[in-house]
Amino acid sequence: MIKLYFSLLAFVITSLSFGQDLVISGVFDGPLPGGHPKGIELHVIKDIPDLSVYGLEKAPNGAMSIGSQAYTFPSDSYSKGDFIYIAVETPMFTQYMGFAPTYTGTSEVDHNGDDAILLYYNGALADVFGEVGTDGTGEFWDSVDGWAYRNANSGPNTSFTEEEWTFSGPNALDGCDLGDDSGTNAGCASTIPVGTYATTLNSKSFNTNVFKIYPNPTSRGYVNITSQNTGITKVGVFDILGKQVISRTLLNSRLDVSELKAGMYLMKITQNTTSVTKKLVIQ
Repeated sequence: MIKLYFSLLAFVITSLSFGQDLVISGVFDGPLPGGHPKGIELHVIKDIPDLSVYGLEKAPNGAMSIGSQAYTFPSDSYSKGDFIYIAVETPMFTQYMGFAPTYTGTSEVDHNGDDAILLYYNGALADVFGEVGTDGTGEFWDSVDGWAYRNANSGPNTSFTEEEWTFSGPNALDGCDLGDDSGTNAGCASTIPVGTYATTLNSKSFNTNVFKIYPNPTSRGYVNITSQNTGITKVGVFDILGKQVISRTLLNSRLDVSELKAGMYLMKITQNTTSVTKKLVIQ
């Protein structure tokens, strides 16, 4: 039983780590008829031998996530630095962007710029664009007839944050269709910055000892998380099956864990552009 428990724990650690090999780098809702090209750009942070471990879900118009991927990628391989483009259709995407999409045909990218997009790894949430459960109309991330692009050296992140993104604002692409579907991204005043996301996160060394977690084990209903560095600290807590049970941005050093049952958990601690996974024991 103990051996099985730690095998599951090792699997969760692997899932959390390799789930960071792919990131949502851009979303766009174009000016051509029907809002095309509608698409999502993904960036490969590390080599991915089998993309089928990843999938997508759309939470439109303020809908809640169903908590599972609706689209699974094919089992293709990709190299570090590659970009992957998922679109609703090919002709208008190619016309506007100047190159063909990587994949088409899934309704999960048929978004309107104000819908949440979720990226999954092995069935667990790995990255997100938009606030799930919130209609994006009028929100800071509203990109209807526009685009949103991820800032360099940020993400993936299961908590959507404004500071990680640059937004064109709604209707930024209006007028870029010349009336005969001949508009192009290059000719638009608000150019979608396709293929420009960059990250050096996978090459950074990160000293996991900069964080102190105490008391651990804990029976007090809380743990303190302190760091030698400065910056916003975000914490995700996962059970041994990989389900996220807590997601918090710490306003101070204390994390409330009173809702957790006794057992072993994993904490993913993110500060600035680095993340580390630690074990947490609730007594």
